[in-house]
Amino acid sequence: MLDADGCAYTVHEHAAAHSVAERQALPFPWTQAVKTLAFTTPNVPLLLVALRAEDRVDFANLTAATGTSRSRLRTADAARLAAEGLVPGGVPPVSHRPGVSCLIDTAVAEPARPVYCGAGSADRTLQIDSAVLARLPRAQVAPVSR
Repeated sequence: MLDADGCAYTVHEHAAAHSVAERQALPFPWTQAVKTLAFTTPNVPLLLVALRAEDRVDFANLTAATGTSRSRLRTADAARLAAEGLVPGGVPPVSHRPGVSCLIDTAVAEPARPVYCGAGSADRTLQIDSAVLARLPRAQVAPVSR
């Protein structure tokens, strides 16, 4: 998707990092780190939600943005991620697969600056400008953090 869009990005390879401590030890500014959480609903097979690493999901905002109720929202398990070609610890904020919705928290999108996020595996980090991330196809910017 990124290549098709023609946007600038860099994929950094490094030792696998799964925990917060391992991620903080990577040579990227933690204040610009973005995590991606994955959810499912009965009507949405996969919903990616990108937040600043230190932020938490505000479920009232998330359900408002998705038009679903909290009781229908589930965390995507490893099997669901694997079915989409993703692994825990490396989920990117956007997907090239049709039908995968992507919410980018407004705190990630503004101000425009480089951000560092999952790139498909725990041993890669995607560096991309937040403004580019927010304008990618199927990405929607909404306030989803608290």
